[in-house]
Amino acid sequence: MNPMAIDRKVSAVLVILLVAVASASCKQAEAIETEHYQAAKVTPAEEEGGHPTVTLTKLGAEQIGLKTSPVSEAGSGLSVPYAAILYDGHDGQSYVFVNTEGLSFHREDVTIESIDGDTVELSAGPAPGTRVVTTGLPQVHGAELEYGAY
Repeated sequence: MNPMAIDRKVSAVLVILLVAVASASCKQAEAIETEHYQAAKVTPAEEEGGHPTVTLTKLGAEQIGLKTSPVSEAGSGLSVPYAAILYDGHDGQSYVFVNTEGLSFHREDVTIESIDGDTVELSAGPAPGTRVVTTGLPQVHGAELEYGAY
């Protein structure tokens, strides 16, 4: 067989292989991108006036560095890290995001008794031991409002 004909056949096979590899790589990249930008799931509140439940993706939780801390007993009340507190811009109500299970969270109102440095004492709030979001709080709140893709 002519060496030029062999070179053409080898070149054709290489081109076909490169196209196949490139196509597979594009499909893999599309799958990763789809997973990467998958939005958090927001489940409407079960009761009127309640708050929705936000379920983050594993990747989203990793990207925001999600951390939680347990509610502690403090004297006759409760305490949480100051980083767990948010305030409603409409009426000033303070609240935390409690971890219901896995990567699911919902807003729960709290009543602040006092603030001492990084610790907030509560007269009303989640039960002791309940985990509240302390890092990634703005992103969880944004996901609740359906901003961002966490």
